[in-house]
Amino acid sequence: MHAAFALREAGFETIMVNCNPETVSTDYDTSDRLYFEPLTLEHVLAIFEAEKPEGVIVQLGGQTPLKLAKGLAASGVPIWGTSPSAIDLAEDRKLFGALLSEEGIRQPENGTARTLPEALEVARSLGFPVLVRPSYVLGGRAMAICYDEATVAHFMTEAAEVSPGHPVLLDRFLSEAQEFDLDLIADGERAVVCGILQHIEEAGVHSGDSAAVLPPHAASAAELDEMRDIAKRLALRLDVRGLMNVQFARRPRENGADSGRLYVLEVNPRASRTVPFIAKAVGVPLVAVACRVMAGESLAEIGFVEEPPVPGVFVKAPVFPFKRFPGVDPLLGPEMKSTGEVMGIDSKFGRAFAKAWIAAGNKLPLEGTAFVSVHDREKAALVPVARRLAELGFRLVATEGTARYLAAHGVAAVPIRKVHEGRPNVVDALINREIQLVINTPIGRDAQVDDGYIRRQAVKLEVPCITNLSGALAAVEAIAALRDRKLGVRSLQEIQRLSRAGVNLHESPLV
Repeated sequence: MHAAFALREAGFETIMVNCNPETVSTDYDTSDRLYFEPLTLEHVLAIFEAEKPEGVIVQLGGQTPLKLAKGLAASGVPIWGTSPSAIDLAEDRKLFGALLSEEGIRQPENGTARTLPEALEVARSLGFPVLVRPSYVLGGRAMAICYDEATVAHFMTEAAEVSPGHPVLLDRFLSEAQEFDLDLIADGERAVVCGILQHIEEAGVHSGDSAAVLPPHAASAAELDEMRDIAKRLALRLDVRGLMNVQFARRPRENGADSGRLYVLEVNPRASRTVPFIAKAVGVPLVAVACRVMAGESLAEIGFVEEPPVPGVFVKAPVFPFKRFPGVDPLLGPEMKSTGEVMGIDSKFGRAFAKAWIAAGNKLPLEGTAFVSVHDREKAALVPVARRLAELGFRLVATEGTARYLAAHGVAAVPIRKVHEGRPNVVDALINREIQLVINTPIGRDAQVDDGYIRRQAVKLEVPCITNLSGALAAVEAIAALRDRKLGVRSLQEIQRLSRAGVNLHESPLV
């Protein structure tokens, strides 16, 4: 839509191809011509022959149009923006891995496979867990973290079905890593960063399902500058014309060093889902700028030559449909499950996260009992979350192993039975409305049934259920913010007006 409006202002007639009746981009007044047709090569080529347009833009419709770029170019269709060869280089996991190595940019150890025997050999050489990632897929389809050979075999079969003819990449999974999304616009000569979002959930949760915050607060200025430098180098090397997204992972260094090691997870030579969020936050029509670049203007001519300032703290929270699907486990992972997102704005992270969480249709209890149960490898990270809940006056209940660990670290928690251990158990407590908050991460294969049943029951009873500890810590800070003061509201327009007037919203509570 923003592309159609921007190009109309530039004097072009625009043609929209979309077959989604739910999107406003198919409204009668969005574009000059609307083709309500499937996005397949055959249909788009037929439209091209009928309309004879000056150019075709594929980088604003997500992953589906990118798949068509190569075929369209081969048929003589002029692709505006990043070339199909550059798109192919960024999307082909093996080719892109070689480019990163050539540039000296860190990436997770990886290998590619087209057959199951090849995949198992790669997984053994990398060491478990591994992340299985097909090429050219939407929403993390068939992407999975595999802890053994059986799950590799299962997901290799799925990957072959969703991305036939393309290699599957297996990455060594980076545990305890923080992810970041960086968006930029490049014109072939210059690349300008639009913004950097920090994911709140740890690596392993799909970027569309992770809450995120702008500006980042868990990375040093040096690390953020390194991200900018890497992204700009890649944009110019790929000859990107328009928008590009880079996903980074920051893994803590050993020996307690302050800064972490940065890895590039992937590059998307298109508009990502974070672009509209950043555009609203910084008050710059980023898609309009990118369209003018694709139409031939330079960033210097447009006047977009430096990263825009962020006037406050902006939190993106995903909206999930779990309430509409009884029996679905709300556990998050590499495959996307969210169906929308909301924005929470304030001068402090806790209040901004609280606004986003509530806007996404979730509840946040201000008092009561919290149930906590986590995998052994996450018990140390649970301690600060549990301690903060106790400080806020919450009563803690936990499965026996978790309760014992918390007690050893000075946090009192009442032991409660798992489902298979008899009654009364944690599900009985949920049904009796004795638990107001659930923090439950995957425990392992033996407890999968118990865990899934607890999480499904929590969703059914509309008890907030958090399945990762970084998200839990953010939720606890939001609870503290809500108890501390009432939330205020300002419109985006007012925030941008105050920002232009020089008001520092980081120091001005939104009351």
